[in-house]
Order: sequence, then C-alpha cells, then structure tokens
Amino acid sequence: MNVNQESFMQLAELGARFPSYYPTFEFPGPFINESHEQFSTCPMRDGILIEIRDRPVAGSIIEGWLQRADALKLFEIAYFVTGDILELGSYHGLSTSILARAAHDSPHKKNIFSVDLDMENVRTTNRHLDEMGLKSFVTTMCGDALSTMKGLASAGTRFDFVFVDHSHAYEAVYGVCRDLGDVLQPGGFCLFRDFNDSRNRDAEEKDYGVYQAVVGGLDSDRFEFYGIYGCAALYRFK
Repeated sequence: MNVNQESFMQLAELGARFPSYYPTFEFPGPFINESHEQFSTCPMRDGILIEIRDRPVAGSIIEGWLQRADALKLFEIAYFVTGDILELGSYHGLSTSILARAAHDSPHKKNIFSVDLDMENVRTTNRHLDEMGLKSFVTTMCGDALSTMKGLASAGTRFDFVFVDHSHAYEAVYGVCRDLGDVLQPGGFCLFRDFNDSRNRDAEEKDYGVYQAVVGGLDSDRFEFYGIYGCAALYRFK
C-alpha cells in the first residue's frame, strides 16, 4: 500500500499547489477500470472542478466542487475497501455518486450511508442517484454530521471509509475528528475535502479551518497521514 507522506503541506503552503492523483492501493495500469478513468477525462468547470451528469444524454450536471484528484481518490478508496462507507455532507450528490459507482463496480459488497443537514440536498442527491441507477447502494439521511456519527457509533456501526465534507468550519470538523476513531474499523480510511485550501490560512475567512481541525483533532498516535490529492487529505486509522 502506497503512502504519499511527502505531499504533506504546512499551513503557509495551502492552495499553492494541488498534488496529482497517486494510487494508494496496488493495481495494474493507471486506472482501476473505465469508471475510474472517466474522472480523468470528464469536462471541467473553471479549469479545475469536474462536471458529471446524472445521465449520459441530456442529463443534469450534478453540482459540486471536486477536483480530478479528489474524485479519483474517492473512487479508488471506495472501490477497494471491503466494509461500509460513511459520507458526511452530500450537497447535491456529486461525491455520493462517485462512491456509489465504486460500490457498484467493486468486488466487495458494501453499503454507503450519506448524511446531509439540508433535506433539500438529500432529495436532490436521491434524484441524481435514481437517474444513475445507483440509489440501491446508498442510504441517505438528513441530520447533523457529528450527532449522526455518534448515533451510528453507539449502535455499533463501523466503517472502512469516511468522507468528511459537511463543513469548512473549525469546530464542526474538529468535533468529527475527535470521534472518528469510534466509527472507523482498524485500517480504515478518512478523506477530508478542502484540507488543502488557501482559505484555511486566511484570517479573514472565519468559516474555514479544515486544516487546523484535522491536524489538531486527529490523534497522531491513532491516525497516519497517507497523502494529499488535489484539495483532499487522506488519513488511515491504525
């Protein structure tokens, strides 16, 4: 398994560069399959954000903010893990659809639990998943990310992969980081979007603090840094 530790950035470096996709798992060729390769060739918005439609012909663009490297890493981890996946923050379902496609293609049967605070976002996510024929892989829930995660932990539910994208604010992300070990299986992964974002180091951006929350909130004795890909940082639970 590949660890890209040299991609770690200090606070002052955030947003100055966006590391390319680099495989964590071993597989032949540059991509796992055609679905994975799609994220390297799909249209781009503003030269950096991918655009995916819920149907190949005349489909609706799924709104979201993922770079190519983010999407490629999301698919890879979701494809290879053998257990269930938790998504904190779906917005309109762009990342959800990538996770669901990976689950569809994977040889390992798994379920995806997706949580968003906004019921309209949940409905929109469900609509896109229905159009893509992927709804059966995802259980969507409306609720607060931290309280939902705590509830799942209390029920004994454990995950092999958690994608954290419910907030950019320090307190909201920090709270999740402190309790992630309660829902992750040993060896499980967590991926944090907007870890590598210059707004995290801007004192005027009061709503951003993902980098600080992850670095300060994850127990370094229990979580190992595995690399930055695009704007997202990958960690593994020991």
